[in-house]
Amino acid sequence: MTVDNWLLHDTPSKRFPIYTRSNAAEVMGAPVSPLGWSYVWSGAFGPGTVRGYVDFGGFDAGEFDGPEDVYGIFGGYFYLNISVMFVEMERMMPGGAARMAAMFDSGPGMPAHVAADWHDNPACGARIAANVARFMAGEVHPDLDILHGAALELRAQRPALAAIPPAEIVARLRSITPLLDRAGCIHVQIGQAGMVALGQLAELLAGIGRPDDLARLGTGIGDVESADIACQLWTISRLVRGSDALRAAFAAGTDGVLDRIADPAFHELFRHFIYDHGARATNEWDLIYDTYETAPHTALALIDAMAKQGDEADPVAALHRNAALRRACLADIRAQFPAQADAIDAAALALATWFAARERSKNMCVRLVHEARMGCEALAARGIAAGALDERRQFYMLLSGELDAWAADPAAFSDTLRRRLADYAALDRLEPPFFIDGECPPIAEWPQRVERAIAAAADGDRLTGVACSPGQVTGRARIILDPSDPGALEPDDILVTTNTNPSWTPLFLVAAAVVTEFGLFNSHASIVSRELGIPCVASVEGATDRIRDGMLLCVDGAAGTVEILAGAA
Repeated sequence: MTVDNWLLHDTPSKRFPIYTRSNAAEVMGAPVSPLGWSYVWSGAFGPGTVRGYVDFGGFDAGEFDGPEDVYGIFGGYFYLNISVMFVEMERMMPGGAARMAAMFDSGPGMPAHVAADWHDNPACGARIAANVARFMAGEVHPDLDILHGAALELRAQRPALAAIPPAEIVARLRSITPLLDRAGCIHVQIGQAGMVALGQLAELLAGIGRPDDLARLGTGIGDVESADIACQLWTISRLVRGSDALRAAFAAGTDGVLDRIADPAFHELFRHFIYDHGARATNEWDLIYDTYETAPHTALALIDAMAKQGDEADPVAALHRNAALRRACLADIRAQFPAQADAIDAAALALATWFAARERSKNMCVRLVHEARMGCEALAARGIAAGALDERRQFYMLLSGELDAWAADPAAFSDTLRRRLADYAALDRLEPPFFIDGECPPIAEWPQRVERAIAAAADGDRLTGVACSPGQVTGRARIILDPSDPGALEPDDILVTTNTNPSWTPLFLVAAAVVTEFGLFNSHASIVSRELGIPCVASVEGATDRIRDGMLLCVDGAAGTVEILAGAA
């Protein structure tokens, strides 16, 4: 394989040279498929994100050369450009780049931000200040509801894809592109608004000597759409737990379980879940990967795991408890610090507004991607039936610009797609650089991914990370790397993993706490843990290596610590 010639490999931006895998690996951990990148990201979401940075006020349009200034693809791996964030934060506040660097230090060798004369732009600073005032007032852009409605309408009007000509399916894919572009524009602004609200609340709480209250005020928000995944699966799991026949059907394994179940109530609830959340999965931002709709067994495995949990883990009850905790915290602050209480109330409300909006925006984006995925799956099935494809993954080795030609003559691409898939598989065995600073090492020099030789933590060791969801629990560690294979996770175990996305949410109802290697206060694991009322500590370096399966842990989600009480059982 000539890996240096892989078709998804950017030249780093000269103006914005620093890229990071921090948080990017949470979005797409594996190499991105050529079709996924060229159709969703470089062809739509990336250009929209560039406009979002300009609309936010942080940049003039002429300061960007293209989408590679905000997102990078190197050796097929997805990167966030952190230089653009450094510049914007400096324009927002003095020392802003240093604050941003502290949030993205989950990896070795963070390159230093180097200031340049062109970074100073008072006009941008004034525009940001005006937008910050709007964001802190909770003014959400109307495009969020418009695009969310468009995504739901696409699903409702999805045709019988197997029955329409390939050219019509490609036309449907092209019709989704403008929506993805607009989604990129609004999604980045919502993310920035959430960071502004988080920063202001953190600063106010530090000013009264109560920084640990940040996790408490980020809980019990409500209206977090990804939490509805857990709520719907929880309802189904209660049906399973209360039925001898359903438990027996699952006890025989999830393969073929739908055929073994005669209960119409189960089938109706599961059909409703797939309709509402079939777009969600690990690596849901890339077209090539299965979701709950294309691989229902992944959701069935989660139901099986959740059915082991007692009713005390009810997510709705947890939301009510956490909302009460949040109200009590605000009331205590008002009693102790009346002069600062109004400002803290306003910042806490803004944080709740924007965190809920961020999850709603993410759900909208993923729904749009999934409608494109279903069209691609229909085309791939046609290609396999015609003998032009050996397997479905070969279809996703196409570039977006090749779709029309493939629809007209699939066989003309067969050899090319076979070669690309072999190269793509080889990329997955490489360890990409965590940071890129102006120049990317040749892919041929990247090391092969090997199991890291990191010593296990000893009894009494205390690992530290970011305090993301309050509470303190003791339990056995369970290392889980794939949400569709929860394995030995039992009620009261502590889920330890690299990072999570909404497809992990149901496991949070089984676990007593969550510990992740990557992530921040506004990452998925953090937000959902707070909504479900379980402790969470993120950004614990080497968590899946230093913590071994079966170790007895004490997790303190308010302090951001994980203490090793005893070795693996």
